[in-house]
Amino acid sequence: MIHILWCHLGADMISTGKNGSGPLYLQIYSQLKQDIACGALAEGTILTGSRTLASMLGVSRNTVDNAYSQLVAEGYIAARTGVGFVVQHVPIIDAPAAPTGHTAPQPAQRPAQPEIYAQRQAQIHGQPLVYDLTNSSHTVDLFPKSLWKKYTFECLEMLEREEKISALQVMQGEPYLRKNLLGYLKRIRGVNCTEDQIVITCGLQQSLEYLCKIAARRGQKILMEEPGFNKAAAVFRNNHLPIETVPVDENGLKVADLPHRPQAFAIYTTPSHQFPTGVTLPIGRRHALLRWAQSNNVYVLEDDFDSEMRYYSKPIPSLQSIDSEARVIYLGTFSKGISPSIRMGYMILPPQLATAFREMFDEYNSTVPVLNQYIIGRLLETGQYDRHIRRLSHVFKNRLELFIQEFSRLGSGLRITGNGTGQYFLLRFSAGIDQKLLIKKALEQGVRVYPTMQFWQDKADCPPDTLFLGFGKIRLEDIPDCVTRLKTAWAEWLH
Repeated sequence: MIHILWCHLGADMISTGKNGSGPLYLQIYSQLKQDIACGALAEGTILTGSRTLASMLGVSRNTVDNAYSQLVAEGYIAARTGVGFVVQHVPIIDAPAAPTGHTAPQPAQRPAQPEIYAQRQAQIHGQPLVYDLTNSSHTVDLFPKSLWKKYTFECLEMLEREEKISALQVMQGEPYLRKNLLGYLKRIRGVNCTEDQIVITCGLQQSLEYLCKIAARRGQKILMEEPGFNKAAAVFRNNHLPIETVPVDENGLKVADLPHRPQAFAIYTTPSHQFPTGVTLPIGRRHALLRWAQSNNVYVLEDDFDSEMRYYSKPIPSLQSIDSEARVIYLGTFSKGISPSIRMGYMILPPQLATAFREMFDEYNSTVPVLNQYIIGRLLETGQYDRHIRRLSHVFKNRLELFIQEFSRLGSGLRITGNGTGQYFLLRFSAGIDQKLLIKKALEQGVRVYPTMQFWQDKADCPPDTLFLGFGKIRLEDIPDCVTRLKTAWAEWLH
């Protein structure tokens, strides 16, 4: 039987306040967890929607979403499409009496990251982890070790000649790297800019940190795709910027659903390879997005994270390349092309924002190692970076095609979604099943796969039968065995 948790829950069963123990989301989480554990909220109860509960409690929707996310991670509740969050079976535990002179309970830990959660689950089930289908790492053979060693010595000599080996760096990044990066991006992605518009950073999240400081000064919110990149959303939340979501369909961002007069600083989007659905924003919507941005005085944060690796066609020109009104902030990274451990990215600011950036961060120093900047600049200058990207594209194309081939043998109950770009795909089951159970069964066979729920701001909207699988860290020869293990894990849902 399913029970409905009526809206009086917010007023009568949950209390929050500055005098409570810990952040607001932990207060909500702790009280709901206690009510579920002691049986006050029975199995099958549907929790009040996050938007409604947030309004009743006078807190932000993100606060309630974070509380619900932690309860989902711990198995107290689960998301059901078209229903919402439903209380799961939990052994009833009598609440202990508070001892005299008791101290306030300690705040619960923040929700575990998917990687940490998966590691814990593997340990719980006592199975060795054989294959990790992550999108965040590469197999070690893909790092250009010999070139990196060669250019390390060459660049040390260059830095010594230029007397930069012991000097403070230019805040925006070394001119040598920016010059060579500019030529590469114009040729490969159609980017139009000058060297003064380029800022070298420690990766996407640092780029967003800088932009959040500019947005916060103006008191504006951020728009995001739904679903979208969870690690970008984390930066916005940690900078206390309100997030408003815009839905994605089979053609990417639904530009027609963008709000009128949103009072937003920018919209964060991944037009060439939407994360995580993999779709590409068509040209008509691209122009419509730029018109909307211009008419509403909103910037477009174009995260072009892996679009240079396109396996069945040439890379699609960037959104920035057709921007005639200087509304696009172009974001890129070397994490996918070189290595995630290099921690280097860049942003290209419209001229007016580039000036504002230099004024705001005039007294900051660059945090990107100068030697690494020169090495990557050298790779770009010599054309070795192009050759390296072609090699990666060949490797990843072969891995993707073999995964598709192997999964096709498992029957019609599975569907791979993607557009022949990047290093991941989504795997969707035709039979309705919760992704947490699929992950658990895969771990029992030594394979780590990942949930998609973290990509949704509104967790209840996430399809429960979809998984996120990367192929950057698995060798081609291991893919058949990996899929065989998943076949064993998911046998009851395959047909």
